[in-house]
Amino acid sequence: MATRQQASSGSSSSSSPQSKLSKLAGKCPDYVEYSKYPHKPIEPGDYNYPFMRPPPKCRTFSSPAVERVIEDLKAKVSSPDLGRLIENCLPNTLDTTILWHTDKSAQDGSPHTFVVTGDIHAEWLRDAARQLAVYQPFVKHDPKLARLMVGAIHTQAFYINVSPYCNAFHPPPGSGIHKGNTAKDNVFPPPNWNQVFECKYEIDSLASFLTLSNDYYENSGGDTSFMDPSWWQAFEKVLVVIKRESVPSFDEESGRALKHYYSFKRWTDIGSETLPLGGVGNPVNFGTGLVRSAFRPSDDATILHFFIPGNIHAVTELKRTRKNLLKQENLGAAKSDFATIKRVVDELIKNINDGLNTYGIIDHPVYGKVYAYEVDGYGGAVFMDDANIPSLLAMPDMGFVPVDDPVYQNTRRMILRKEGNPYYLTGAFFEGIGGPHVGIQNAWPMSLLVKIRTSQDDKEISEALELVMKSTAGLGLMHETVNVNSPGGRDYTRSWFAWCNSEFGKTILWLAKHKPHLIFKDGVGSYDIDKALRLVNQANDVA
Repeated sequence: MATRQQASSGSSSSSSPQSKLSKLAGKCPDYVEYSKYPHKPIEPGDYNYPFMRPPPKCRTFSSPAVERVIEDLKAKVSSPDLGRLIENCLPNTLDTTILWHTDKSAQDGSPHTFVVTGDIHAEWLRDAARQLAVYQPFVKHDPKLARLMVGAIHTQAFYINVSPYCNAFHPPPGSGIHKGNTAKDNVFPPPNWNQVFECKYEIDSLASFLTLSNDYYENSGGDTSFMDPSWWQAFEKVLVVIKRESVPSFDEESGRALKHYYSFKRWTDIGSETLPLGGVGNPVNFGTGLVRSAFRPSDDATILHFFIPGNIHAVTELKRTRKNLLKQENLGAAKSDFATIKRVVDELIKNINDGLNTYGIIDHPVYGKVYAYEVDGYGGAVFMDDANIPSLLAMPDMGFVPVDDPVYQNTRRMILRKEGNPYYLTGAFFEGIGGPHVGIQNAWPMSLLVKIRTSQDDKEISEALELVMKSTAGLGLMHETVNVNSPGGRDYTRSWFAWCNSEFGKTILWLAKHKPHLIFKDGVGSYDIDKALRLVNQANDVA
């Protein structure tokens, strides 16, 4: 079966057999193959990056606003190499992963959008939300892009209503897109396998649906057109799952094991691909206020079910939702009593916040007060970080704490050192945070991009950006992981990994706004997308 783990396990070379290229010529290529080989024109520079966008007729979606900013950024950056990376990576999700979009689905008359993560033929709720996040600041300048976002929200609401415990889904009904191979595991409650690709319960998947909704609301100027009955139903299911997964393993008074709401068993010899204790997972204590997550954003099983970055993600998005969307004027067609919904959200926010402060922050013998990666409420804690977002490193990037928060800074020092984080991987040519998903030789470029966006140190930022730039295997695209002892990143996993390409685009836009002197030509100041697009539109009007 085409699982995420299997798709991540290979490595590739950038040398291109002529027979391969001739097969790709003249027709829309399979981007899985296309992304493994360099294509002309080659950009003269230190790295001689190729041009890796598919031909215009083969791109899955095009945004004039995004294209204008790409050209504007290329003209302003001081490095032609960086300009080519922007050109290749920033539009990659739009170019290659929007396999279906309609303004009026036969299913419910609403816009719908199906977004794959790259080389796996399914939509992950988390991946899709983060792939699209880089384009959210453009929606007010591009009505078609705004409709794409509304469609993406509708599709994720549909998925959650189908099977709220699941993380990855097949194309929606009526899309005409062929399905990949379903991972039919032993899951309770039984999901709808006709629509579900994989059913690993991850708290960040549900939070990502809220991220997608909140990002669109904030960047569109307050458009609530996505808040139809299906959205409200999905939101209520998110709340139900979060409340259920806040229940402890044992009754506080009797000590009896309580009912479990989710279990997962896979026939596998990979320990991180299934859960212990008959698929229920290791016990958690009562009275913590925290929420279980059976799996991490890497799709690896949690060791202790109170996954701290996932709880941070959930509470941050619940706060945003409470502020942005839970207003009387946005009530629309909510099926339940509005006051009850607000009360439940407020209760969850308080409980999770209290749990994070009480159980998530641990006195480390070396680094002082830090956030643990996972806890169980019994005193057990896992000290590490994983490259996939949400992560401990990404806390400020998610909006949970400011960069200068002292506990975050202690945590950051811990997870960016081999002595503090077993998955901080270093080698002769590359370094960064990895994780058990691919192994202890491969670090994720995504972790360096998050490191940049959570730093105020110019030297640290420049070194991380240089590491990323010299480790693309000569292809000018971001990969899932890079072998830390591979020169130039020639030994990597996943040539087509759209999520990381979007993270690169997001990082460049962050640098352009907050650290323009590190990437722009002399005299170019802080970059503002709204201002840039207004100026371009004015110039076009004059012309």
